[in-house]
Amino acid sequence: MVDVLITSVLMLIMLSASAFLIYRFFPDALQAFWRRAHVPNQGVVKRDWVPTGRIDFATSLTTKPADNDQPTEFKLLVEERRIVESIAGNENLEIQWRLATLREAKVVTTHYHKYLSDNSLIKTVFDKSMLPPVTTQGNPSEVEVGSHKRMDTSCVTEVPDGTPAVGSIPLRSVRHE
Repeated sequence: MVDVLITSVLMLIMLSASAFLIYRFFPDALQAFWRRAHVPNQGVVKRDWVPTGRIDFATSLTTKPADNDQPTEFKLLVEERRIVESIAGNENLEIQWRLATLREAKVVTTHYHKYLSDNSLIKTVFDKSMLPPVTTQGNPSEVEVGSHKRMDTSCVTEVPDGTPAVGSIPLRSVRHE
């Protein structure tokens, strides 16, 4: 009786060892017996991947709280969704996050700067030494030119539409009275 028990245990050990070796050296041999969880459900794509407009950032995680203030690389992620009709006729919504393209990153940056500009959230550095000298007594930003008053154009920048502007105010001639 003891001999049968020892033989059975040895056979079980040999069977376990051979299964482990097959799994270790030939992992594809056992894949046919397992259901693959990463294979998407089969169905008909009703609407292909469409961006939702949601964005997020990804970076490597750090465990030190002091590293949160250090510069690091961020990756811009965009969310997409698609609708797939299953074999049973049910519509399934699939969502994925992917890395953004350069065009999408430019759009996000443009919209962000426009938002900051529209809500007066852009703070500029003000240095008094960069101001031009005061030329009139009434309004320091105006210079008398003939019979017209004009704004001083020494610190004028051009806005994208080609109109010169100081800040966001277009230059206009004002009739001196």
